[in-house]
Amino acid sequence: MDQGLPLFPESASSIAGRVDALFFFLVSVSLFFATLVCVLVVVFAIRYRRSRKGALATHIEGSLPLELFWSAVPLAISMVMFGWGAKLYFDTSRPPAGALEITVTGKQWMWKVQHPEGVREITRCTSPWTSRCG
Repeated sequence: MDQGLPLFPESASSIAGRVDALFFFLVSVSLFFATLVCVLVVVFAIRYRRSRKGALATHIEGSLPLELFWSAVPLAISMVMFGWGAKLYFDTSRPPAGALEITVTGKQWMWKVQHPEGVREITRCTSPWTSRCG
């Protein structure tokens, strides 16, 4: 994304830009609809306020095309979000071709690592209350 934007650290993976793009899309859609709802609440509250004390509102029939529209649009937007997020998830869950496979076993206060060449390592944590191991 934008390198001058100090909100995010430097990209540490090849997929970070795609995840940031999805995040900005989700935030943008959320802000758009939150703003739209707030503005419409204020506009309708002013426009349809009770003009006379005791005046009753008239009954209004629903519009099937309008109701289908405002049901289909959020469904379509949420399916785009779901599809985009699912694609990113599956892309990140598969290791890239030629990746080095290492077997790691986590135990209480200890990591056991075995490399493909057969080399084994054991890293013990010095304290159960910190995340530092060495």
